[in-house]
Amino acid sequence: MGDFKRGDKIKLTNGEEISIVDKIGEGGQGAVYKVQLGSQEYALKWYLPQYLKRLKPDYKNFYKNIEYNVSSGSPSPAFLWQKAVAITGKQSKGFGYIMDLRPAEYEEFTKFIKARVHFSSTQAVINAAINVVEAFQALHRKGLSYQDLSPGNFFINKDTGAVLICDNDNVAPDGTNLGVGGTPGYMAPEIILHLAKPSTNTDLFSLSVILFELFFLSHPLEGANCCRYPCLTPGIEKELYAEKPVFVMSKTDKSNAPVRGVCSNLIKLWPVYPQFLHDAFGQAFGDGLKDGRARLSEGDWKKVLYRLRDSAVTCPHCHEINFADMANGGVLECTVCRHKYPVPFRACVNGFEVIAGKEKFLSEYHLSHGSDNDRIASFVESKKNPGVFGLKNETQLTWSVEYPGKGAMPYEPGKVVTVIPETYIHVGNKTIEIKK
Repeated sequence: MGDFKRGDKIKLTNGEEISIVDKIGEGGQGAVYKVQLGSQEYALKWYLPQYLKRLKPDYKNFYKNIEYNVSSGSPSPAFLWQKAVAITGKQSKGFGYIMDLRPAEYEEFTKFIKARVHFSSTQAVINAAINVVEAFQALHRKGLSYQDLSPGNFFINKDTGAVLICDNDNVAPDGTNLGVGGTPGYMAPEIILHLAKPSTNTDLFSLSVILFELFFLSHPLEGANCCRYPCLTPGIEKELYAEKPVFVMSKTDKSNAPVRGVCSNLIKLWPVYPQFLHDAFGQAFGDGLKDGRARLSEGDWKKVLYRLRDSAVTCPHCHEINFADMANGGVLECTVCRHKYPVPFRACVNGFEVIAGKEKFLSEYHLSHGSDNDRIASFVESKKNPGVFGLKNETQLTWSVEYPGKGAMPYEPGKVVTVIPETYIHVGNKTIEIKK
């Protein structure tokens, strides 16, 4: 079937009918259209006949899997999930599915990597990484695996770090594969070597690649070894990504180190982040390259990324983000403007440390490893004294607060505790201590 034209009608398997508004674009699998359903507009992905032909003998299973995804619903709002199956009267004539339209403020992740779009702040980068990890944790908790992660699957808001994930038609129950192997450079080595099929565990490898590219706008396995070749043939890709992969920032094997003039993003951005983030990627692309059991889970990544967010400090001179873990004697030197300034006070509870700052907060995750979305306290900056912060009670409980040398004082919901070292804030059976 050729292109649909404006006004063409297409039936949905739920009995409703959509109308073509405009063509958005076309890729290797199919074309995407803007469509009207009642008063709402959606995106329609319609599969190209040649792609469906290549799917045989998995065609029917592929179709049934999309029906299953529609009926089971999205695991997270971050996914532009399949909402209904679209047909042209008979399944044999082709099919597609409708999903929400991507808002205009979301840009393709590939544009960030190619420096056509830039994050507005380091905080937005951290937010994006957290959002990606939380989305895939929700997917995997539902017993599903994505099976084909690549930068083309992600759309990101450069200002907030909000993420939308598309092309979810390859998502299937873990252990089920519909003939999709993945994208070169993002497939786990064991898939390339035909030792395993895509799964939740191989998703974790691909997830680590995506996270590395988010922070460093470079591929974790493409350094000097990659630069030896003028182009990457399937055989060379197999060598670089599966047979002899070497992490570009390996501490023990420098054979694939970043090359100046080629790996400029990595060389510039690697020193910006603290050692604990470096160590996480060192594990993901060290032992995790060959041993799936050594890969970081989403829970592991959340610990690293929440710590990164909690340790972030805004430079008072240029407003760039730096990290408290990189301070020397309690003083940070901004990695951008080289301005030196003291690390603000921190709130410590349950083994976590959250540096005071704008838009910083404590959640149930810090208090009892609960949800990070349930805030218990937020830092507020003094209007009279910039750089001086208080901690606002966001719970429904009255806190008991002990300032240095003073007795306990009650702080009802909504009240703000002045952040002074050696202050103890009792929230239920947990105690938040303010430290330098």
